[in-house]
Amino acid sequence: METFKLAVEKREQGKKSVKAVRNNGFVPVEIYGKNLESNISGAVERKELIKGLHTPQGKNVIFSLEYEGKSYLAIAHELQIHPVKDNIIHVDFMTVSEDKEITIVVPVTKQGRSKGEIAGGKIFQVVKEVKVACKPADVPAEIVVDVTNNEIGDRIKLSTLPYPQGVRPVFTQDAPVIVINKGRGGE
Repeated sequence: METFKLAVEKREQGKKSVKAVRNNGFVPVEIYGKNLESNISGAVERKELIKGLHTPQGKNVIFSLEYEGKSYLAIAHELQIHPVKDNIIHVDFMTVSEDKEITIVVPVTKQGRSKGEIAGGKIFQVVKEVKVACKPADVPAEIVVDVTNNEIGDRIKLSTLPYPQGVRPVFTQDAPVIVINKGRGGE
C-alpha cells in the first residue's frame, strides 16, 4: 500500500490560533477515528498537503500522518474550501486500519467512443462518482468504463461497472451510470 507522509504539528484551539496557522502557510486539521483515545487538533504544511492530494489517487490518497512520534494511517474525510479564494482552509482526517474495509467515493470516467455515438447517438454520463467499499490498500484512483462496444439504447449500470479486485459497490438502487440515446432527429 502506497501512502503519502505528512508531518502534523500540534496546534492550540481557538480562532486566533487557527488564523495564525493559516497565515504561516499551514492548514488546520482534525484527526479522529475509533483507534484514537481523543481527537487530535493539528496543522499540516499547505504545500505538502496539496502535493499529497495531487498524487494519482487524488483525494482518496492514504496519508501516513506523523504526530508526536506516532504514525496514523488516515484519509482526508472532509476538505473545506474557501468560497472565494478557492483554497483549502481545513481538513478532517479519519484514521483507517489496513485490515478493515472503508467506504469511499471514487470518480468514474468513460473511455473510448461508442458504436452508438458513431451511428449518430449521444452518450450521457449520469453518475460522476460511485461509493465503494474496500480495504485502504485497494482504493482505486478511478473506475474507467470502456464504452467502445456499446450501441444506441445501452445502459451501463452501477452493478456492471468494471470494479477492480477487492472493491465492491455500495448502492441502494442499481441506477444507470452511462446511457447511450438516439441523437436528434434519430428514428
